[in-house]
Amino acid sequence: MLLAGPYLAIALWCTTLIENGGPGWLHLVVLLCIWNALKMLGTGPASVVLLTKARAREHRAQRQEPSDVPLRELTRSSR
Repeated sequence: MLLAGPYLAIALWCTTLIENGGPGWLHLVVLLCIWNALKMLGTGPASVVLLTKARAREHRAQRQEPSDVPLRELTRSSR
């Protein structure tokens, strides 16, 4: 998500150049930068949701897995 800032800054800079008589092809750069900034802003929250789901799945799997710790303690105490 932090990459959205530089993309928007570049778009603003190119817009300023265009307003001051810069070449027209900079409009494409502005569109590309805005598009990439929107993608970065969307990717951030989506990745947080996916990471949260994965962590919850790992936690559930870990809780359902039988623990070996009590078995080891029993074998040590019987010696």
